[in-house]
This record gives sequence, C-alpha cells and structure tokens, in this order.
Amino acid sequence: MRKTLLIILIFFLLTSCSVHTFTFGDGPKEGFTKVLKQHNFIGGLISEKTPSLEDLKGEINYKLIVKHSILDSVFTILSFGLYTPTTIILLK
Repeated sequence: MRKTLLIILIFFLLTSCSVHTFTFGDGPKEGFTKVLKQHNFIGGLISEKTPSLEDLKGEINYKLIVKHSILDSVFTILSFGLYTPTTIILLK
C-alpha cells in the first residue's frame, strides 16, 4: 500500500503544466473567455479535429492560451500516450 502511495506521489510531483501564451494586439479587453478541448492521439501525432475559433473573425486584440494541465497529463499517462488532450483558452 505504501509503495502505491509513493508511486502516486512521485507521479504528481514529476508532472507539470505546459503553458504557451500568445497575445495579439493589445491583448484582451472585453472580458470574453472560451475554453476548448483538443483531442490528440498517439502522443499528439494525430488530432481528432482542431477546434475552430469563429469568435476571432476580425478581432485584433486577443490572447490565446494553449496548455497541457496536470489533469491532461493524468489522461495521457493512464492511456500510455494513446490519448493526449490539450486545453485551449481564448480571451478577448
């Protein structure tokens, strides 16, 4: 039982978040937030479909955050890399 808890603790300590932030123009001004999920397979080599960002048509000032959270990492490790979700956050 202790070995299992130790393995789980080490797993959570070694995983991290990967965050990429892209700011266009002066950044978000309206307070609009939209969270999307992108479903990738085989370590990210194959994507189910790329989320469309219709909300950005004609926008100049916005921020795009692409992150791989700890929960996304848990799904990736439990599926042995076959399923790799990514969280996309749109701010405008």
